[in-house]
Amino acid sequence: MNARYVVSRAVLTAILGAALYAGGLPWWGAVPACLGALVFFLLAPRCGRYVVKDDGGAAPLRRDERTRAIRDQAARNAFILTVLALAGLAIAYGLILDAAVPVSALGGVLGLAVVTYIASDACLRRRT
Repeated sequence: MNARYVVSRAVLTAILGAALYAGGLPWWGAVPACLGALVFFLLAPRCGRYVVKDDGGAAPLRRDERTRAIRDQAARNAFILTVLALAGLAIAYGLILDAAVPVSALGGVLGLAVVTYIASDACLRRRT
């Protein structure tokens, strides 16, 4: 990781903190938000999701082909599971229980989709 990237991200997070503080967020809320953004910018090139391109200008973080393929496959897995879960809810509540689908069940399906995406992404990154 080069010094130019680190300095530019530190300046960017300082601007973010100033904007949050000017927008009405108390200083004790703006400082952790800035620190979280700075930690993200420092860890992103090391986590394997992004690569730093020196010719990227203001947006040096890029995804390579491997990362895109993993992201697409994880999203596909989550989508398939979501469709199957929604079909299961439609069958269970439409044919068997003959009742309206509760909102909490739909929230559970969305939560399951998020967990599936994260787990699939982690497994695919570890495997390849």
